Amino acid sequence: MSEWWHLEISEAIRQIGLIDGHYLLYTMLVISTYFVVNDVIRAIKKRERRTGLTPSQSLELTIDGSKKHQVKTYISEIQGISGRPDAVILENGFFIPVERKPIGNKVRDRHIAQLLVYMRLIEEFEGKKPPYGYLIIGKSARKVKIYNTPERQNWLSIQLDEMKQIVAEKTKAVAQPQKNKCAHCKVQDHCESRFSTHSPLSSTPPPRQGFVLINPK
Repeated sequence: MSEWWHLEISEAIRQIGLIDGHYLLYTMLVISTYFVVNDVIRAIKKRERRTGLTPSQSLELTIDGSKKHQVKTYISEIQGISGRPDAVILENGFFIPVERKPIGNKVRDRHIAQLLVYMRLIEEFEGKKPPYGYLIIGKSARKVKIYNTPERQNWLSIQLDEMKQIVAEKTKAVAQPQKNKCAHCKVQDHCESRFSTHSPLSSTPPPRQGFVLINPK
């Protein structure tokens, strides 16, 4: 396709001095279309790098007989939250959010919190509470089912309330430096909260907020 475009452009430029204004308009159209197509291709590749999904891998999210639902950005003024899942599938009569995490092989609390937010939004906008969601973890695309339980939603409410308090400057965010992360941080020399063997915060790992990760089986 790229070779064809180059041939078209070369021929159009050669003919510029020989033809009338109509062909000149056609030439400009060909050149403009070429750059638009290139921009679209770059945007697609950029999204693939960000999500870790190629178009063929995206289709794999609809496995086990599930149907793909249109993905959209949910913005809830009532709850004060918003989000856009990587995919939404129809499974057993429910809208199920799917989130891809291509980097790392562990399920993190922040991954589960993100999926729980999507489940709240889907319940509000689609009118039905998702019983679970899926995390697709690592390069091997391991599928982990995260159940939407009252205990997890209560935990999420606590996290959201704390975030809102910090944003409203009613409370101060507390740094939780970790040795392995601070060691690779580019701004550690300018960070007052960086990991230090003399810091009381660095003597223990960050708290898990009383939240237990689900069984990934």
